[in-house]
Amino acid sequence: MKYYQRLVSFVVSLLLIISLLPISVSAEVLENDFIEVEAAPVDPTISVEGPRHEIDFVDESIEGKSDFIAIFTEEYAREILVKKFWVAVQVDQNNRVVRVVSQSNNGAVPIWEDEQLLSVPKGGYILLAHDDSWGNKDFRKFLATNFKTADVIKLRKNGEVVPISEFMTGEGLLAGIQLNNELMYTVTEPHTQISGTIKNFESGERYRLLASGQEINLAADGTFNFTQSVSKGTNYIDLEIYKNDRLHETQSLIVYFKDTKSANKQVFLWVEQGPNARHFQSSEDVYNMLVKAKDAGVTAIALDVKGVEGFAAYKESDLTGRPYISEMTSPARAGSNPNLDLLKEFITHARTLGLEVHAAINVFAEGSIAHNEYAVLNNHLDWEEEVYRYEDGGEILRLRDSKYGKGGALVAFVNPANLEARKYQLDTFEEIIKNYDVDGVLLDRGRYDNYFADFSEESRVQFEAYLSKKGKELTNWPADIFTYDGSNRIDGPLIDEWFTYRSSVIKSFTSEVRDLVDSYNVAENRDVLLSAYVGSWYESYYLNGVNWASPTFQYDERLNYPQESLYTEEYANTGYTDDLDFLMIGTYQTTANEVKKYITQGNILTDGKLPLYAGMALENVQEPYVQREVFQAGLTNTDGLMLFDYSQANFPVIKASINNEEYIKDYQLGISNPKENSNFIEGDFLNINRNDGNINVYSESFGPSTATNKWGVEAVVDGSGQVVKMVNKRQAMEWSWGSQEDNNSLIPEGGFVVSAQDPSGSREKRQTVAFAYDIGDEVRAALLSGFLNYEGKTFNNHNLEFKGNVQVVGPGVAKVEINGAEAILKEDGSFTTNVDLQPGANKIEVVVHVDGYKTHFKVVEVNAGKLTIEELKEAVERTDINPNGIKNAILTQIDNAMRDYKKAAENKDKGEEELAAKHQENGDKKLEATMKMIEQHAGKHISEEDAAELIRMIGLILPK
Repeated sequence: MKYYQRLVSFVVSLLLIISLLPISVSAEVLENDFIEVEAAPVDPTISVEGPRHEIDFVDESIEGKSDFIAIFTEEYAREILVKKFWVAVQVDQNNRVVRVVSQSNNGAVPIWEDEQLLSVPKGGYILLAHDDSWGNKDFRKFLATNFKTADVIKLRKNGEVVPISEFMTGEGLLAGIQLNNELMYTVTEPHTQISGTIKNFESGERYRLLASGQEINLAADGTFNFTQSVSKGTNYIDLEIYKNDRLHETQSLIVYFKDTKSANKQVFLWVEQGPNARHFQSSEDVYNMLVKAKDAGVTAIALDVKGVEGFAAYKESDLTGRPYISEMTSPARAGSNPNLDLLKEFITHARTLGLEVHAAINVFAEGSIAHNEYAVLNNHLDWEEEVYRYEDGGEILRLRDSKYGKGGALVAFVNPANLEARKYQLDTFEEIIKNYDVDGVLLDRGRYDNYFADFSEESRVQFEAYLSKKGKELTNWPADIFTYDGSNRIDGPLIDEWFTYRSSVIKSFTSEVRDLVDSYNVAENRDVLLSAYVGSWYESYYLNGVNWASPTFQYDERLNYPQESLYTEEYANTGYTDDLDFLMIGTYQTTANEVKKYITQGNILTDGKLPLYAGMALENVQEPYVQREVFQAGLTNTDGLMLFDYSQANFPVIKASINNEEYIKDYQLGISNPKENSNFIEGDFLNINRNDGNINVYSESFGPSTATNKWGVEAVVDGSGQVVKMVNKRQAMEWSWGSQEDNNSLIPEGGFVVSAQDPSGSREKRQTVAFAYDIGDEVRAALLSGFLNYEGKTFNNHNLEFKGNVQVVGPGVAKVEINGAEAILKEDGSFTTNVDLQPGANKIEVVVHVDGYKTHFKVVEVNAGKLTIEELKEAVERTDINPNGIKNAILTQIDNAMRDYKKAAENKDKGEEELAAKHQENGDKKLEATMKMIEQHAGKHISEEDAAELIRMIGLILPK
């Protein structure tokens, strides 16, 4: 009996424990079962089974996860958020497909639908897929290509077909946590405000919310808002939601507290060698750019002195013999001035302006496959990386002999483990430090190319020696590292050791550079700084053989990195930040929230051990309001910014973003349109680096050429105003870009260039220019400014003096019309005219022609207040009226009217409406009499023009 009682007691206790466990279905099901979704058969006459794919998550939050197919039932939520570039399948209770979001057509990349909420059908479910590569992964592709409306599909558990109810608890909606906070962010105070709501909140149920074990108060509607204290460094805040005493969901917030606030933030402007070098044809070109950069808020320059092609942007290459950039021959790179030492010029002018210059070196990149430029690599083929890629059938080949190297690779790397190649790179650093007064040297591409490299014999021998020290052995090369199943990588038993070995190779090189820099600093009493640029996406950067974290960084599973087994103590020791004075991370993401997330990740990984600068890809943040937001996130949460790169710099926008000010363009750029003489083309910017979505105009003051790439359309207009060259006109009109022409057009003396670019795949700007202009057309351009002084503003003066300015770009003489009347235009381009305003809204139309060609039509909206009798009296007093007795008579009549209006107002305030109306009428009659008096004297004692203005003013006062 006692045994039986003990058994019952044990069972009851066990059931109680089980009841308190989380009820997340995926945690129970996926741990022990193999769950699949099966599409409809491709051909039912051949097979009754369709293609299958594993389900990764069932009724579980996929926040922060990637590479998955998840399934959601009506117990998880009533609606599921489907983001753009994701694929979803809506399935009803009969396993019939109701809808496919972002469906593929015959295997092609889908036309991606916008972000949307998709309802979970009653008794049905939703399949959701996400990954980051349509070409190389099959999560999204599986759903997009194998499912269509009306298909009947299947769910399988351990191979057996099961209903959706197999994965449901039967206990109703799951409680979840919907946060208003981002899941990873940085704060500069020792606390953070956390708020949100409980998903699927149902009245009458019992809920408890815990934050790191502390119970949080829930409002009656399931919302919450509380302050959480944080410590210096990384804070993990675990949130748990219980429904009826059962744990339903956990979420983790990662908050970094950065308590150091530097008042003086560094702002680096990166000057990439390839697209920019030939833009600087003279010492003056360098100086003028630096002046603009400093005015915008830039404090330092990262000058790319060794580009990916291997050429030097400096002449004193006595240790390496690197050829100078003027020796590049590809159309997109040729044309640098051979008589200019670019690094020397930057240093000279930077010193006078108080700017720093850091020499950026593309360390292990030694050739551009895209431009067929190889400064030194062809003389050292044994240095070139050897790759192991699936396209080559498992064969290890030198990069340019591989299929990838012949049809996809852009940059050729050398093997970082090759001793001769390493020595050559180290000599590059030394000749720069030795021969130039740089403020710092900067490692760019100080890494392996990718995870396909390097599999040379030299790397194999070194890896074996590395393993031997660990008591391990390489038995199958390269299968012990990884093999391929089709295009999929299958990791071998030594994959983590391989990744760690490669990171140790890079770490050893950065230590060598550190020793070199220190030796010169000590011997010459200098303070040359050593830094590096890396991509912020650390979770996948290990594939490039780099560990840019601090050696003290400790991995936590809540970071949810894909290769969790990699983060051992040995891997931590390959972190190279101890060798650096500061680090730049490329927070090149396209949304402000993503940028903030990766800034926080950078703070976590560097552990606060060195200054961190947030890199901004100007190409990705062109919208002024977005740029301002992400710049401010970087300036607040790191030690400063790195702006990449000069070729996309719009200095007026950058200045506003750094100063945390709204950017407002204060001019309209107009270009005549020969195909529509009554119309014109509105450009975006004058003499500003062209970005996606721009039509820009370039005059001589910009430089010798437009410094643009091969994907745009350009119309070159000479000093007489005639189009003499069109670039990519046919390509844009026919939308056939198989053979593009290099842009970077020379800017004719006295002329200009119209240059257009769109985001990838978009046609609007390029086709606008391509269809508008032909060789031989007459084209004019001008800037109109000053209208912002009036736009949307209210004026009490009903005769407005409207001023502006027109600057002709290139040849021609301007003519300005305001509301149809020609304005007086001075030699400096300024114009002035008087505009009569009516009370309320007024439109002022400004039209500009240059040599008769229309360049502008601008409507300026202004408001005028109701004209007062006091203003009328002041106008009469200013008017020349002779004899003076007539003027006094008019003023007396106005004074009498003013007394009547004053009495009318007093009576109205007392509620004496009838008496008020009588005085108002008397005042109106006196003003009408005043008008007749002025009419009688017009052209005799009062000029016709002055009389007309006074009569107009009286008309504005009198009731309609």
